[in-house]
Amino acid sequence: MAMPTMKAPVKLAAFGAVLAAVFGIAFLTGTQSAALLAPPVIHGNELGGLTASVDGYTLRAVEPQVDPGEDVFVEFSITGPDGRTAPELADLDGTHLHVFAIRRDLTGFQHVTPDRGPGTSWWPVLNLTPGPWHVIVELQPKALGREITLATDFDVPGDYRAEPLPPPADETVIDGLTVRRTGALTTRLGSGTTFMITDDGEPVTDLQPAHHALGHAVIIRPGDLGYRHLHAVPTGASGPRLEFEGGVPERGTYRVFVEFYRDEVRHVAAYTVEVPR
Repeated sequence: MAMPTMKAPVKLAAFGAVLAAVFGIAFLTGTQSAALLAPPVIHGNELGGLTASVDGYTLRAVEPQVDPGEDVFVEFSITGPDGRTAPELADLDGTHLHVFAIRRDLTGFQHVTPDRGPGTSWWPVLNLTPGPWHVIVELQPKALGREITLATDFDVPGDYRAEPLPPPADETVIDGLTVRRTGALTTRLGSGTTFMITDDGEPVTDLQPAHHALGHAVIIRPGDLGYRHLHAVPTGASGPRLEFEGGVPERGTYRVFVEFYRDEVRHVAAYTVEVPR
């Protein structure tokens, strides 16, 4: 025997009653939960550079060990989905490839643009000290139509002693310039950090843009070395403020590297930052 068909108005009434019950429970629960009164956590602050392969594109170090030294050419291979062909790359901030290198104890940070070799080869020039090194590459294959990040590791033999992270501080001096950090790096919407650059107490107003931005900030998480690359917010000025918008996915300790140019010289200010919320 067929079940009787519920008429549309009855269906709507029943559905409305269910919704009312669900939202009533949610409201009562929410009024008793302080967590629901806190600002929402934003889950769009993911870190990249956690894997060697993305959508068929793969990065690897051609030699697992590289001798220490300054201005060392290091060969990397980038293959496409066919496993052989180096992908055709779109322009990415004035170059085809960005390479970030850092030792695993978060020292020796470098941001370079490599030379392209034959086939799948790319050759960045790095300054290498003994220890385990991590390389992150930003690229945008034209066939993929979006930016991706790949990462790999290699080792530099020698006497390696991991250095502890410096304690958190809001001010650092690099190459005679004082760089002071204000704002809060957080997991929440609207996280923003500003860096004020002065020279002998005077504001620096002659910063030079590089890679389509007046400054760059690279955030790296200790442990897995996940990273995020931020561009300074355009303000129409050449300093002394560098403003960055963007957060991180979770609480904890991070290392932040702020890169800027003055008089054709590259400067990198480094910070240890605690993210409590």
